[in-house]
Amino acid sequence: MNMISKSSGLTLIEILVTMVITSIGLMGLLSLQIQSMKATQDTGNKSQAIWIFNDLASRIRANENSSLSYANGLVNCAPPAVVCSNYFDGVATTPAAICTGPQLAAWDLFEVACGAPRNGNVRGNPISNLPGAQLTIACADPAVCDDGDPLSATLTWRARVDVAEIDGRIRLANDNLITQTRTIHP
Repeated sequence: MNMISKSSGLTLIEILVTMVITSIGLMGLLSLQIQSMKATQDTGNKSQAIWIFNDLASRIRANENSSLSYANGLVNCAPPAVVCSNYFDGVATTPAAICTGPQLAAWDLFEVACGAPRNGNVRGNPISNLPGAQLTIACADPAVCDDGDPLSATLTWRARVDVAEIDGRIRLANDNLITQTRTIHP
């Protein structure tokens, strides 16, 4: 009696197909993980933005008699002539000067929108965590704008999640731009 035994092992082609399918699945999981990490960073950035708005609102309310001095449009990062609060830059403490209301407003805007100067690895400026952040403050109602009137603060920054990566479309100039606006009542 002659029995022919059939091979019951895996062929090389079956192993290669299994490896391709497994690697495609793992690449998909890796992509999901990367997008998840970016989304988590964006959520943290939104929390930073809320902290910045609350900080700015508190500063404006504390300097209500000069609140109009905060409404100057886009805040630039040129250091003001007068330092109005003590801060530690990582090396030494810079003492504060006695400031007028408008000088305090200029310092507050600089400190919130640009952060106090830091040396070394000292971090403590919430705005530095927002990529490409810009702060704009204007009167909420331009027709009626005086000290004590509501101000509109707009914070713009770039999100880390790339929309073009997700849906494959062509990248545009304002993709990933997040803008939040708050009305501040002094």
